[in-house]
Parts: sequence; structure tokens; C-alpha cells
Amino acid sequence: MELVLAPIDERITAVRTAEAEKARRRPPQEPPQWWIEYGIGARRTPERAHTGLCPMTGRGRPATAQSVRELLLTAPDVLACPLCRPDSQLGLLDR
Repeated sequence: MELVLAPIDERITAVRTAEAEKARRRPPQEPPQWWIEYGIGARRTPERAHTGLCPMTGRGRPATAQSVRELLLTAPDVLACPLCRPDSQLGLLDR
């Protein structure tokens, strides 16, 4: 049985090594500029808005500046992160 599996294991190792090398050569993906954090549970409603580089981002999805702006202006339950202050960066505090 080992004689049959040895070439397969070698091939798997070779493919994984090649994929790891490709990943090292690729430039790192840029982080999103904006992030919307969603709650836990079945509804998963938006809870907080963040800038893309905020260290407090958790479960959520990348967003556009326009969608974050609309969310902060129209959804009273959605908060701007107190650490990264997306509302300030979007100019919402100047109004």
C-alpha cells in the first residue's frame, strides 16, 4: 500500500510547494478602504462602520465610502467606530 501512496504524497508535496511559492511572489492584497461590521445571529444586521485599516474590525464585509456614509446617516443603530472614526473621515461631523 505504501508503494502506491508514496508517489501521490510526493506529488501533493510538490503541488503545495509550488502554490506556496506563487503566493510568496504575489503582492499582498490591499485592504479595503471601508468596512461594515455585522452582528451575530440569524439577522446579522450592521452594527459598526470602520475604516479599512482599523484594528477593531471583526466579522464583516468590505464596503464603499458611499455605503458607509448612507448607513451612518440612515441607520440609527449603526455606530461609527470610536477608534478609527469613519464618520470624521467621511466629513459627517462637519455638518
